[in-house]
Amino acid sequence: MKAVVFAAGLGKRLRPLTSFRPKHLLPLVDKPVLLRVLEAIFSNGIKDVGITVAYMDESIKHAVGRERLPMNITYIPQRELLGTAHALYTCKDFLEGEDAFLIIYGDITITEDVVGELISSFNRGSWDGVMLAVRVKNAGSFGMLEERDGMLERVIEKPAEALPEAYVNAGAYILPSESIEYFSRIKLSSRGEYELTDILNLLIEDGYRIHVVKMSRGLWFDIGRAWDLLDANAAFLEYLSSKRNYSPTSGRLLRPGTYVETENGAKVFGPCFLGDNVKLGRGSSVLPYTVLLDGTHVGDGATVGNSLILENVTVGEGSTIFYSVVGEGAVLGAGCTTRYKVPGRETVKVMVAGGLIDTGRKEFGAVISPYSKVPAGAVLEPGEVYWQEG
Repeated sequence: MKAVVFAAGLGKRLRPLTSFRPKHLLPLVDKPVLLRVLEAIFSNGIKDVGITVAYMDESIKHAVGRERLPMNITYIPQRELLGTAHALYTCKDFLEGEDAFLIIYGDITITEDVVGELISSFNRGSWDGVMLAVRVKNAGSFGMLEERDGMLERVIEKPAEALPEAYVNAGAYILPSESIEYFSRIKLSSRGEYELTDILNLLIEDGYRIHVVKMSRGLWFDIGRAWDLLDANAAFLEYLSSKRNYSPTSGRLLRPGTYVETENGAKVFGPCFLGDNVKLGRGSSVLPYTVLLDGTHVGDGATVGNSLILENVTVGEGSTIFYSVVGEGAVLGAGCTTRYKVPGRETVKVMVAGGLIDTGRKEFGAVISPYSKVPAGAVLEPGEVYWQEG
């Protein structure tokens, strides 16, 4: 069986973090999201993988090539970004001759046990295909499923009215080869895209049996927004720590309950990850669920907790950074603070792609753009997007 991974998207909802890298190369602890997906596929015995590419395609090719995975990777240009069904149709030549194939969206995080559950369900059943379903809150942001006795009846793409919590389309499928030909039968959706879910609905109408696999183990996250990325990294810190033999290729993973104090009095609490050449100033603190990537410098007396700090960031002395995502190369002046709670019991809201979005979280700090310079003493409010190119 072959697999295809859709990795051509622009990552607009993740800007400014995607100003200088595709969203598929944002980090999940010590590796990019796309590499985690590829490893999950390879762990289940699939070596032939096609990756659709467009935005910053050379960056993706370089990142994947650098890992030297024992896989046969084919890059498939998606010259027009016209949706997931169009992405599948773009893979037509690569998938020729396959009876069925695995599809995974490149902007989800998924572990090998979840992929394994999908494949084993397909192999042991009498159905024509399978799709992964996960239970989420705010189900209206996803494709909602109508199913009976485990069989898909219909997918409703991002309905205006939705249950507050429900099983949704998780962006991972095994579909029959005929599904590619259905592209000619669908029309542009109201979002201006060709939706793979429309192909699924036509398959159902024509009598194809698609089994809904409700995820029962492993990890899955949609990393469409900055706080999703923060949640995914926190979960992966625990997940990787639970794997007894896991060791990062570079940097250091501190497992839960681990405490380290350096010679200069810096304190580090696990779970967390410190990349190569991370420098911790005198009396600084790195609190649990923090990822500091290569070349980051945390100044004297500064504290970072529950945050994702990308490469070569400087956190000024005396700063306190919580529940935040900081883009690569940013410089935070001395005494900067990210507030992360709003008054009362309200949840934090963030401006995303021109609209104010409720994160559903009571704790979320700031998103700081790559290469920005935050002045000394700045106080960033909960959900603030600090966007300034340095």
